[in-house]
Order: sequence, then structure tokens, then C-alpha cells
Amino acid sequence: MISVYKKLIPCAAGLLFAFTTNAQIVEGTVKDAKTGETLPYVNVGIVGKSIGTVTNQDGKFKLDLKGSTADTLKLSMIGYKPQAFITGSYSTGKVIALQPDVVNLKEVKVKPKKWKTALLGNQTNSKSGNAGFTSNKLGNEIGTIIKIKKSPTLIKKFFANVAMEPQDSVKMRLNFYSVKDGLPDQLLNTRNIFVTLKKGQEQIALDLEPYNIIAEDKFVVTLEWIENARGQGVHFSASFFKGPIIARETSQADWEKVGMFGLGFYVLAEY
Repeated sequence: MISVYKKLIPCAAGLLFAFTTNAQIVEGTVKDAKTGETLPYVNVGIVGKSIGTVTNQDGKFKLDLKGSTADTLKLSMIGYKPQAFITGSYSTGKVIALQPDVVNLKEVKVKPKKWKTALLGNQTNSKSGNAGFTSNKLGNEIGTIIKIKKSPTLIKKFFANVAMEPQDSVKMRLNFYSVKDGLPDQLLNTRNIFVTLKKGQEQIALDLEPYNIIAEDKFVVTLEWIENARGQGVHFSASFFKGPIIARETSQADWEKVGMFGLGFYVLAEY
């Protein structure tokens, strides 16, 4: 059995902080400042480090800064402007307001033509070769680079073949990025795309037409672990020499290229 196991892969808002001095624990609740509603699945982490998490369904998080006082703590989520600040410059009870992010969609001119369809990516459904999340550490993100045939390309559906399903349902976020220097750069999707994988499910198949995702060059597609679940994490089919896997340990950590395996991620596209 061939497996890849690596720790790495496996509107406006207000943020209320509470610091515990000795343990360097940050606790907070992220809310929409206009509506007062809490915001689930916001990325929170130290920029460039593997210290990070994601807010829970109630918009709450707890993060151990591991003694850091001069690092940059960043919050980010689609629909909101990211906020970054120095960890040691805030005292108990500090409230941070995040401003709404108005996304100006880049205009893509599409001439009338007869569209062609194609499956792009790695369609392996191997059970012996697999790779994925090795823990339920929130913010783990893994993916692959997919090349297009012609620009522009409309991404209509996403597929992921599962080699080892979880012991319980897990929730993930699907992300699409442009590519710069071989790594993810800017998000292509302008809305959160959530995926729930149930016990016993052997494939993820998700309709993306409502999201209007357009790629003008090769892109990265990833799955991000955003909600804890009991038991072992999910592993996806993978194959040799189709890699590398693109991964980061938490939401604000640096991206890395891992190994020669290629994940069984692919899309149905029109071009």
C-alpha cells in the first residue's frame, strides 16, 4: 500500500480578543458588525507559520500563539477585507473591526463560439496510492495544479476520488487559485464553496455553475479542512508522477510543494 503521510497535508466584522498571558492563548469571536451575526469558518493564523485555526459554527476560536509577540496575526475570509496586526500590541478586550470587501469582478470577454467540454486534472481512483489530511487540524489545505486547454475556461464541476473515507462526516472548503511561481496566488472564486463528505462516500462531485469560476491560465484547486470531526481524516486517491501536491499546514502558513504524488482531483470544464 502506497500512502503519503505528512503533517503538512494531511460585509464588516468585529473581533473580540481575550489573552491569557502565561499560555499565550488568544480566544475570540468573529461577528458581522452590521448584523451582529457570528461568522463561521473565518481563517485565523500567524502569517508564514503553522499556527492557525478556523472559527467554529458560532464564530469562536482559540489559538495558542506559542509565546510570539512580534508576529503578524491575520484574519481572512471571502467577502471581508483581511486584517493583520502585531500579536503583542493588543490587550484583553480589544475589538477589531473588519471592513466589507467589495469584489470587482474582472471582465472576461467571451466571443460567441461553440464551446467544447473536457475533464481536466487527475482522474485516478486508486485505493493503494493515497494522500490527504493526516489530522483534523483546522486550516489544513491540500490541492493540485490543473492545466487548461484554452483561455478562457469555465469550471463547471469538481470531482475528488476518495481512497479512505472518514469515520464521520467532515466539512471542507473548496478553493480555486491563480498560479504564480508555481504556487497559489489569488482566489478565483468570490464566494465560499462548502463540501460535506459523508461516511462511506467514495467520490465528491460538486456542481460549480452557480459560482461562475473562470480560469485564464493553469490554476490550483484545493480542499481545506474547516470543521473538526471524530476519528481519522479523509484520504484521496493519488498517483505517482502526477504531482506535486500543493499544501499548507494552516490558513496563513506558507505554501509548499510536496512529493511526486498527484491527488485525484479533476474538473469538468468548458473552453
